[in-house]
Amino acid sequence: MTPDETPRVAEAPGPAPAAPQLPPDEGPSRTEVEHDAPELLDAIGAAGRGPLSFVYAPRGNFNSGAVHGGQRVHNASAKEARGPREGRVREGPVSEAEVRAAAFGYARPDWFGGALAELRDGPLFLAGRPGSGRRTAALNLLRESCGEGALLRALDSVTELDRWQPTDPAARGYLMDGLFPSRPLGPGVLGHVRSLLERATAHMVIMLPDDAALLHRLEQDLHVRPVPCVPPLPAVVFSSYFEELIADEQERERLLAALTHGHELSDLLVPELVPAEVVELVTAIVTADGDPDALGDLGGRLSYRAEREVPDLMRKLRDDPDALAFLLAASVYEGLDHRLVSEEAARLLKLSEGRLSAELPLTDSLGTEKPGRPNPDFVFRRSLTDLLHTVRAVRQERVISTEGAYAHSVQGVVFVRHRQAEAVLRHVWCEYGQLSDLLVEWLRGVERTTELTQPVGQFMGRAARWGGGRHALRHIQALAESDRTTSRLIAANALGIAAEDPVLVAEVRYRLQRWSLAAAVHLRTTVAYTCGAEFGLSRPDLALRLLHDLLLGMHRRPGDPHHDDEKVLLAVRVAILSLFQAGNELKVLGRLVEWLEAERCGPEQVLPLFGQLLQFSGWFVPRLAVETPETGWIVEMVRRALNAESSFDTTCTELLKWADWSRWDEKQFHAVENLFVELACGMRFGEFRLFVELDEKGADGWAGLNTARTSLSNWRSGQRREAA
Repeated sequence: MTPDETPRVAEAPGPAPAAPQLPPDEGPSRTEVEHDAPELLDAIGAAGRGPLSFVYAPRGNFNSGAVHGGQRVHNASAKEARGPREGRVREGPVSEAEVRAAAFGYARPDWFGGALAELRDGPLFLAGRPGSGRRTAALNLLRESCGEGALLRALDSVTELDRWQPTDPAARGYLMDGLFPSRPLGPGVLGHVRSLLERATAHMVIMLPDDAALLHRLEQDLHVRPVPCVPPLPAVVFSSYFEELIADEQERERLLAALTHGHELSDLLVPELVPAEVVELVTAIVTADGDPDALGDLGGRLSYRAEREVPDLMRKLRDDPDALAFLLAASVYEGLDHRLVSEEAARLLKLSEGRLSAELPLTDSLGTEKPGRPNPDFVFRRSLTDLLHTVRAVRQERVISTEGAYAHSVQGVVFVRHRQAEAVLRHVWCEYGQLSDLLVEWLRGVERTTELTQPVGQFMGRAARWGGGRHALRHIQALAESDRTTSRLIAANALGIAAEDPVLVAEVRYRLQRWSLAAAVHLRTTVAYTCGAEFGLSRPDLALRLLHDLLLGMHRRPGDPHHDDEKVLLAVRVAILSLFQAGNELKVLGRLVEWLEAERCGPEQVLPLFGQLLQFSGWFVPRLAVETPETGWIVEMVRRALNAESSFDTTCTELLKWADWSRWDEKQFHAVENLFVELACGMRFGEFRLFVELDEKGADGWAGLNTARTSLSNWRSGQRREAA
């Protein structure tokens, strides 16, 4: 490391020096909106991410009461707000017309009988691609299982099954369109739903996308195997629907006779046809009523061939801006009056300002027109298919991603040859020095979405290994010193990749140690993010030691916490959550206890860290349900967190969730009961506030509710007083 690369070490006591001067390209980033904890966990690649709640309100006053409303927000007490189940379920009846339409001409696939048997034993998970006939199959399964004319209801994917109950006693079947991605279905909730359906003598089908990761997770966590919805062969669907639509065999033969004039049914029923397209073919044949002229070019009319012909059509119209504008207008306004379509096409052509012209006209000094040059702004200049072919890449099949708060479709771009991407980047980084500077400038301005920051961090880390020398980490330090949170998250990921090199790992450790003592807040937050990213997950002891140094640095500062230190504390909390989720639960808890007992870190810093960990009840419950060496630590930490103002709200919120969710899990019920009994033995102000909250918000079946009400009753009657 050269002297100019060494950060200045903070002097204590004393205020932090100003942040380093940023390069010109970082100027606009000062308005970047701060990340919240879930985004930060995603960005650093935290392991085992799940539903996460995070309260971060430095010097803020927030109300934890019930909040509801659409674009308006209402805040009210628990008793004034809607009931715990009201407003959360998106449910409605399935019309009889839709059920009859699904049953009309339905061709049973081979798997239908087995799925029907599974449906009788509990919720049936039905997975398939769009167009595979999932909904039609689901309605026929429910109709067959529940009986002709049975009342069916539909549930939206945002329905929270842990709070759902049958709302109509007459309903016999429920069709749920997907699962809410941010609330994964657990074994306890699935057992609860089965018991509700059994009591209501009802059946449920849950439709799922054909997403391999989601289906694997369901098989692994719930031990259920979703049924793949594979439609029957097009010829089978055609026969079933055609015979249902036209009962008379002679009439069917008359209609099919029109196909002999230039069409063959075997040529039309190609394997890629989905059921909806087969129905389209049958409808066209019946509508023609046996007239070959009315039937026309049936192959050209079918929708499944339209997509194949579009590229040729676009090539023909490439040099005709008027026709391109009219094509787009007719596609949007198909079926409307031709005058309106022409007017909209003219408006689009004017608005395009030449972007629909493939060439720009050129004139010399005398005004003579010369051959035009390619228009760089032409919107149809290069097709994606052409670009993919040029760089030897392909588009993958569309898949459904459930990462984040909602599902979305993804079509990845991958190279034909394995590891071509790495080979290209390594070549240009090593061979073209000026291009490498351009790449760094381009990538450090990337948007803050996880799907962009993680690959950028991986590239930056690999680039450090490709370059080597004394300046191998220079481009990463520039990211770490940036005032953009996104850049620092990229640096955290890059340091983990760079540390995989046995030569660079020593320098990475040295820099992190120096940065943890630096005055610049940007470097200290980068250290925290790195501790929660791949580098820290591979070295949890070192990561916890660095995080401890960061907390000590904040604790030494006199007076009120600085705004910059609040950013560091948020980054430390994110790193602690990441390490805890990655399988270091006991180690993280032990260090928090050590830091409190040593009294070198302030309780206002450590106890909120513990409060955030309570959202992962899966680790705490087994250690509270039965006596373990960690039970005493957990109870004492919960007690201290409840009696500290900085951590009460977070701790109380998570404990109330434990009590609520324990209704569906017997083991969790015993764990929460044991914890609350221990808390009641030494009730101070924090325990008292928790019990009051539980008394007001709790419902029948909540664990600890009787303990809380008994303790409050004894206190109000004077039988016991607050513990010292």
